[in-house]
Amino acid sequence: MMNFDAPSPMYHPLQSDDDASIEEVMAVRTRASLAWGALQGRLTHVTPGVAHHFCCGLVRLTLVDALAQIGFPGADIWFSSWFSGLEPVPGSTVHAAAPASLVAGTLLSELSLSHWGPLADAAVQIRAAARFDTGDRHDAPSPAPSSAVEEAAKLLKLLIFDPNEDWPLEALDQLHTEATRSPHFAPAEREPQRLDLAPGPVAIEQRTRAMPLWALDLVAVPAIARRHPGTRPLPFPGAVRAEALKTELWPRERAILVADAASKAVARLSDLFDTAYSSVQIMKVAVSGLRSTSRAPTLYRILSGFGPLRPIQIERALGVSKNGVRDLVAALVKAGLAEMTTQRHQAVVRATPPRHAPDHASASPCGTEAIPDTAIAEFDTAMADIDRLLARSNASISEE
Repeated sequence: MMNFDAPSPMYHPLQSDDDASIEEVMAVRTRASLAWGALQGRLTHVTPGVAHHFCCGLVRLTLVDALAQIGFPGADIWFSSWFSGLEPVPGSTVHAAAPASLVAGTLLSELSLSHWGPLADAAVQIRAAARFDTGDRHDAPSPAPSSAVEEAAKLLKLLIFDPNEDWPLEALDQLHTEATRSPHFAPAEREPQRLDLAPGPVAIEQRTRAMPLWALDLVAVPAIARRHPGTRPLPFPGAVRAEALKTELWPRERAILVADAASKAVARLSDLFDTAYSSVQIMKVAVSGLRSTSRAPTLYRILSGFGPLRPIQIERALGVSKNGVRDLVAALVKAGLAEMTTQRHQAVVRATPPRHAPDHASASPCGTEAIPDTAIAEFDTAMADIDRLLARSNASISEE
């Protein structure tokens, strides 16, 4: 009996004189198919709240993966501060393929056009909240991130499906095959650079340019959906890896790498779904006393799924006033679902871990928990600073 739990072997070009066995291919494909089917089944019957939380987390995962791929390592650590405009992207010593702001802006634009409503809604809210610095766009990259998306979309038109193929992720294999022939996505060969030094000429191997594989991740599931219309059109971070695009690979070796990457990518999305479901269930209990029209649950799902935001970002994401933001944040703080912090003298709202939710057995006699005065004071201070800035701006305009 085949061991479906065995880890898939990794292949190095030209290492093997023979292709992998069909048994190895079927084992890893079976594992990927089972995980994929389970995920799609859960997404088919997902509730709106869980779908929104899941999509907020998926937008963040997509952005972080893309930034790390183009040359910004450790993006998950500094992403929230950068997205909120509190820290610059740490790119002073990094050789990046494209500006971080341009890639993030392109991805948010594309995700906001998704055919799946929950993903489009989440992307529109997050896009409105973006405050990252765009000062890294001085030198336009070639090709531009938007061109990478266009080239990836062109590859979809080249896919031809076999009606007798029972591998549900067949489109991924074809997408990889077409990508190996594309100058936009195929791994570039390293060309040595000659330096004439005093002791003599020295050949230095240049670093290869990072290919925009994030654009292929963006279209991977839509490619699958062409044959399976019920598939949710999601981004698929990590589905396309450079090692599977090497032309020297045997066909079945590539098939194993493709299926293994798909399996791991599905596992990440399944973890996001589990987190979303758990967080929403906890939130329902904590905010059960709020009126049905409150946007506090929506705000919590954004903070918990995507990450901390400044009050001005919440205003733009939800389309509410400063007082509305204050009330929403106060409700979440009162429920033990959020906290106010300060970073670089700016107020930041972040979701608290589930274990910080209030203990109803020890709640006050009136059934509510007092709002921490320090949190509200910090919030009021931040709002006052914004008011003063706006007042000075209006005054200068009137003088002109």
